[in-house]
Order: sequence, then C-alpha cells, then structure tokens
Amino acid sequence: MRNWKKALAVAGTAAALAAVTACSGASSSGTDPVSTASGDPIRIGFVCSCSGPQSDALGATDEIALAWGKAVNAKGGINGHPVEIVVKDDGLDPTRSLQAVKELVEVEKVVAIVGEASPVVDSWVNYVDAQGIPIVGGLSFSPPFQKSPNFFASGPSLAVQEYAVYKMAKEQGRSNLGFLYCGESPACKDSQVLAGKIADSFDLGFEAMQISANSPNFTAQCIQLKEQGADVLKILNTSPVQSRVMESCRQQGYQPATLSTAGGLSDDWLKDPNFDGRLTSSPAANYTDESIPAVKDYLDAVDQQLPDLRGTSQFSQPNSLVWVGFELFEAAAKAGNVGPTSTPDDVRKGLYALKDETLGGFSIPLNFTEGTPANIPCYFTFEVKDGELTSPAGPGYKCLSDDEVADLQRLNQPTT
Repeated sequence: MRNWKKALAVAGTAAALAAVTACSGASSSGTDPVSTASGDPIRIGFVCSCSGPQSDALGATDEIALAWGKAVNAKGGINGHPVEIVVKDDGLDPTRSLQAVKELVEVEKVVAIVGEASPVVDSWVNYVDAQGIPIVGGLSFSPPFQKSPNFFASGPSLAVQEYAVYKMAKEQGRSNLGFLYCGESPACKDSQVLAGKIADSFDLGFEAMQISANSPNFTAQCIQLKEQGADVLKILNTSPVQSRVMESCRQQGYQPATLSTAGGLSDDWLKDPNFDGRLTSSPAANYTDESIPAVKDYLDAVDQQLPDLRGTSQFSQPNSLVWVGFELFEAAAKAGNVGPTSTPDDVRKGLYALKDETLGGFSIPLNFTEGTPANIPCYFTFEVKDGELTSPAGPGYKCLSDDEVADLQRLNQPTT
C-alpha cells in the first residue's frame, strides 16, 4: 500500500484539495499531459472505495478519474473550461461515505458526482436525491441506478447481466450451475436468490454454497460440486479469491466452464490458464479492444499517465466503468453547455438531451427520460481465450428480447 497527497485540482490550478489513500500497485510516474484549459473550472466529485476490503478491484479507480480529468483538460477542457475533480475515498465504510458525499455537495459545491466506485452507495442515495445532485455513471449496476431517476446509468443492471450470462451458458449446452458466494457480505448471500430463479428459468440445475475469503483452500466445495455434476461455475468474490477457488478445483480434477458478470474482471484473469474459456456479460465494451476509438483513447491515457498499471491486478474492469461515467458527464456537459456557474439542473438537462449516445463505442446507446430510471436491457459479451479478452459476438452489444425482459422482471420481484 502506498499513501500520498494527490493534487485533485486537475484543472491545472495545482491546488491540492484532499489527501487520498490509494491501494493501487500502479505507478504514478507517467507523463501528465499539459492542460490547455484556463479560467474558472467546472467542479465535479468522485467517490470510491479505493482502500478497504474492495481495494483489489477498486484500488486504482481514483487514479483513473484523475487521469481522465488531465486528458480532457489537455484537449481544452469542456466548453472551453477546465474540469476539477474532487476525490473522496470512503474505505467501504457507509458512514464515511455519506460524510464524504456531504462534503462534496456542501463544501466543495460540485455540480455532479461522476463515475462513482463505491459499493456502499446505498448509504447516501436518499441524501443526494434530496439535494438534487445527479450521479452520472460509474458502477451503474448498483441498485440505486435502477431505482432513482437522479442516478444516470451508463450500463445495465446486475440482474440483466446475470440473466445474460446464464443465457450464454445455456446456449453452450450447460445443464447444472454451481454458485459460490462470499460469506462476508449479506448482499452476496442475498444474490443467490435471484441467481437461483434465473437458473431455474433456463432449466439449469443450481447448487449454491458459501465461501470465505480467509479459507486456506476450497477443496471441499470443489469436490462437492464435482460430485453434484455442476458443469458450469460462477464465483461471486474478488479476483484473487476466484483464482484460489479455480486452482483448488483444478487440483481436484474439476475444471468446469466458468461465468462472471461485471466487477471482478482484471488482467489477472488473462494470465491465469484456469480462467481460459470464461464467459462474461458486461455493461461496457471490451476495455482491451483498441479497435474501438473510445477504448483506444482510454488506453492511451492509461499508458501515458499510469504506465505501470496495465498487466497488473489493478488494471480491472471497474476502472473502465469509471472512465465511461466521466465520458458520459462530458457528453452531457457539452449537450447542456455546462460551465463554472452551471447548476445540477443544467447537467440533468444535458443528460436528457442525449440521444442514443454510445460514447464513441464504449457504451450501449444511452437515453434518459426525466423522472424515470434508465433500465437498460442490453449488454456486451466477453470470453477469456488464450490469454486475451475477446468479444465472441463482435464489438457490438446484445439485448434481451421483450419476452426475456418481462421474464426477468417477474423473477426479480421481491418475495413476500
């Protein structure tokens, strides 16, 4: 772990606005682009769980947020104005997260919170709704993006991704799903309910078991799943834990097909042969595919500013989801002619003005309607193949049919 003060005023003003604890293994020794924007900045906020239990997946998201700001300001900013990003790390602590958001709104006077990367976002959804601060993209598979019209999703819900990846398994002829979920989180335990319903909808057998990240190995679970004939496996846990599970299973001669949804995907998967063949559904395009213009811009910024990040466990999919959130803000700010004196309402107007916005191919076509959450039925698909992240359906996206959307809505109804 390394700690340092980060200059969060990436508008070129050099003011260090906050101290950020980062858990990234990436080096910040890259070359920062020179800002060509000047004058008063457009100020936006960013909240992450960059330290704490989820740092394996989210530890570099603050650096990605700042890298985006520097890249944008090097191109002249937005509408001729520099962008200033105020970063807050909540350490996966709900109380700390709420306090951080209050500081962004009441002290820093941000016009929006962008690219959020905090799994404890539920702790402040009511606050930002009451304050009227728009939340623009980020980990938009979190529940508030499907419930609050003040949260502007840049991709589909986790339920849509879960449905999509089980559909992929069925299309490959799989018949019995093993589901290993983290024992440290009630949300993980709750996730098995919907997973079981979706599996049943596709006539897949379903075997769910709890695992602990602190377990020395997962031999018992692997043997049990092997004996029960689970021919496809989904592991709901961090990337390092998934790697350990896969190795335990390999040692027992159990190597089923594997599935995942957004969140855990990192370069570690590409280096571990146990992940070969893994199928993934995703809210954003393949973040390694340089044939997509917006993805190439992202990778160029990473290579210039964070040259040691790629190839590490910290170069993960959540980084790209954060970047997409900031790209969505830029599109909305341009559409709404947002400037230093603009209000949150101006940001919302810009979001409502977007029509089939794909952010240069990085996202599904995005549209927003006032007063209605953006429930997006489309997704991207990936496969880990021979050490590369491939797109078996091509660089485009796929969508659930109307009947499948209706089926998912039925399955996702809370039990009474």
